[in-house]
Amino acid sequence: MKYSELVKMLEEVVGIPIFAVLGKLKDNLIFLATTEGEVNISALTSGKVAKLTKSPIASSARPKSNSDFIPFVRDVERGKEIHAIYTVNLKGEEFEVFSPNLRVTSLAYDGKRIAFTGSSQTETSLYLIEGDGKVHKLFKIPPFSFVTDINDKWITGFGVLKGNPRSQEFFLADLNGNIEILTPKDGSFTYAYYLMGNKVYLISDFENPGESFWIYIYNIEGKTYDKVQFPFKDIYGYNPVELYYDPEDSLIIAKKDGESKLFDNGKLVNTPRGTISGATKLGNYIFFSHSSLTSPYKVYRLNSEGKIEVVVNNKDLGIGEAEFIKLKSDNIEVPTWVIKSKTPGITVIYVHGGPWGEVDNSWNLLISPLILAGYNIIAPNFRGSTGYGSKFMFMDIGDPGGGDLRDVIKARDYAIESGIATKVGIMGYSYGGYMTLLAVGKEAEKWDFGIAGASVADWVEMYDLSDSMFKEFMRILFNGKNKELMKERSPITYVKNVKVPLCIIHSQNDSRTPLSPVMRYVQELHKEGKSFELHVILNLGHAIYKISDAIDILLPALIFLKKLESQWTV
Repeated sequence: MKYSELVKMLEEVVGIPIFAVLGKLKDNLIFLATTEGEVNISALTSGKVAKLTKSPIASSARPKSNSDFIPFVRDVERGKEIHAIYTVNLKGEEFEVFSPNLRVTSLAYDGKRIAFTGSSQTETSLYLIEGDGKVHKLFKIPPFSFVTDINDKWITGFGVLKGNPRSQEFFLADLNGNIEILTPKDGSFTYAYYLMGNKVYLISDFENPGESFWIYIYNIEGKTYDKVQFPFKDIYGYNPVELYYDPEDSLIIAKKDGESKLFDNGKLVNTPRGTISGATKLGNYIFFSHSSLTSPYKVYRLNSEGKIEVVVNNKDLGIGEAEFIKLKSDNIEVPTWVIKSKTPGITVIYVHGGPWGEVDNSWNLLISPLILAGYNIIAPNFRGSTGYGSKFMFMDIGDPGGGDLRDVIKARDYAIESGIATKVGIMGYSYGGYMTLLAVGKEAEKWDFGIAGASVADWVEMYDLSDSMFKEFMRILFNGKNKELMKERSPITYVKNVKVPLCIIHSQNDSRTPLSPVMRYVQELHKEGKSFELHVILNLGHAIYKISDAIDILLPALIFLKKLESQWTV
């Protein structure tokens, strides 16, 4: 593939919109989209898609069905994730509500008030914006905390609230700032996400700790927990590991083994294989967004008779099939996705970010261009990944760059032993970028190349540069402020061991994984005479808000691979 063809392919692939149904405003479907080249809030009105927001957004609240507007946040500091809060209505009219000069980490509203969590360099707090525009700082809150809903009496959310990094609690606050931290069982993992009168809807694993979740109601007045039951029993036979329930619509999105199903009041709904990224009801129809690793996002409509039709379409590229396997690593099963090109060849071990994230069977902006460029992809969901129970997710707490790296190495060995790969390298973004740099230093003989985006090069320096939110993230990940372990697990410690060509891509204004430690890592590579490319993206942050951002990140990686490929085939 010539460079001109490569650029054309990349522009086509990243230009394919992403859709995620958020809910509804009045009788209008509301969804996140990347139409017109940027992340936006769109509406489906009378069968037509209308882009509501005027420029890229960072995140939004969950829409309220009885409202005609939705709050959202926008990065106002060139990628540094300093946010302002806006609202947009169904006419596409935007209004700036508040510019707190903070990282806004979560947002909720009730049609009159907006609650949000904001992180500065020194603290994270919960704020309330009244209907008249007055802003109140209600109280400081542990930095890894998120608000999810508000009504005329209460505010709720969740986080690591009791200081145990292997558990999660929820909070309930009144509008005067009195807060109570709650959990159905100490040590359990619980999300509070929906308020309905004096009831808080929860997702918790307290009855099956570490393994699977279910839906519960916390009754505020009686201080009791009730298990939600459904008239149709399909959901019980599915045994989901993760789920989300909308009590207003009685819709459940349930997930296991990297894919999800949709249930209506417990009854299985006919959906394609893959991952559902949101669902809601409008009249007699269920609308949902869906994709797979090999098929881009679409928005579907399902009628009461089970007939399904596409209402917001997308181009299919005919990538092929994705295979789901489980690799054995340290007596742990590592869920792994494999997408093969037509012939054995260059294989990329793709490492997802987070680390509390996953590669599931959904369209992936960083994977799909690699497949279309002719490379095999093996994507392990290493210990610490979400989607396989909290016990699996907590396995990397106190051990980042340890067991999870061994899982990634197992995926690399599988690529060679199965005959998929003639050359094998590692690539990732954010925590995946960190794993890339660590892997080529600690396991230097295993690789033929590495591509690291938005990576962590030095945990100690990154900690000193971070705001309260990301300092707390590192304290949770390392099970305390363990600077010796941070140093031992930092890629810069192993830079002398690097043997393979590296492509390092980093954004100038990244505030999650700052550029300075990476520049120091690059200087050490240069001193040691290592082979590398460095690409610093002008005025870009960690998050990808526009198509052009994705091209800036992916194009250097693809050109790097093509140059290596031409050297290997001479």
